[in-house]
Amino acid sequence: MTIELSLYDPALTYSGQKQFDCGHATLNAFVRHSLKPQVKKHLSVAYVLTDAAQGDRFVGFYTIAQHMVDVSALSALSLGSLPRKIPCSRLVMLGVDQRHQGQQLGSKLMRHALSLTREVARQIGSFGMYLDADPLAVRFYQRLGFTLLEGDRTPEPSPMFLPLSGIG
Repeated sequence: MTIELSLYDPALTYSGQKQFDCGHATLNAFVRHSLKPQVKKHLSVAYVLTDAAQGDRFVGFYTIAQHMVDVSALSALSLGSLPRKIPCSRLVMLGVDQRHQGQQLGSKLMRHALSLTREVARQIGSFGMYLDADPLAVRFYQRLGFTLLEGDRTPEPSPMFLPLSGIG
């Protein structure tokens, strides 16, 4: 298996994208029907994992966009005096096909997203990364250093944040 990470190109047809199944209906529907149009409209940028050994099969992805969060949402972090609106990157979605789960590919995607967030902060300013964690992913993000902003809101997604200072 040769897994490669690359910028998603909406002009390409990715083998297996229409069959993508990460076990989460919302993510599956997004990959199959909305990923390409959203990237074409510049609503987010996507990075994709493909398996060269399987004809560049689509096996994972994440989408990221610039975002603003109200400073009151970050009160759980005790960050001191900040402007009312805080610029940050927002991890919109992340998923790995079930056939490739358990191979640390989600972690690979997150390392890339965090590295990109750090690089963006050097160029245009960003205070960190915000995301709404699926209930089954809260622990995964906590292990990466993210803090729950409103506690665990299961069964709803839980807002989480990782300040730039926590991105290695």
